Amino acid sequence: MRNIIVVKLLETPCLLALEKGKLLEGEIRKALASAKSVSVDFTDYEFLSSAFLNHAFGQLCIDLDWDVDMFRHKVRIVGLDEDDAGELALAIDNAQTRRSLIKRGINPKEYYASLIPA
Repeated sequence: MRNIIVVKLLETPCLLALEKGKLLEGEIRKALASAKSVSVDFTDYEFLSSAFLNHAFGQLCIDLDWDVDMFRHKVRIVGLDEDDAGELALAIDNAQTRRSLIKRGINPKEYYASLIPA
């Protein structure tokens, strides 16, 4: 199992920008190319955002067609506080919904835009 130390990789304890999430996603993909699973260590982080989590983990689940069980099998999360672990779970759940829409041929952006009252 390869270990990714997020604060060291991204050179910041503030994990807010979606670009940082994309960088972490890319590193997870690289790790999984040569290992069956990866540990993602959040030790010493201070803040994170849903945008960061969506791009780091949600997009990974969509692109690799992973359900929650596969995510848990492939990615081990370490050092995330309880509230932020809940945010991660929400990001993964939202990715599952988007993944389901895509599989049914529905564009998620168009679908969600149609839910907003005119």
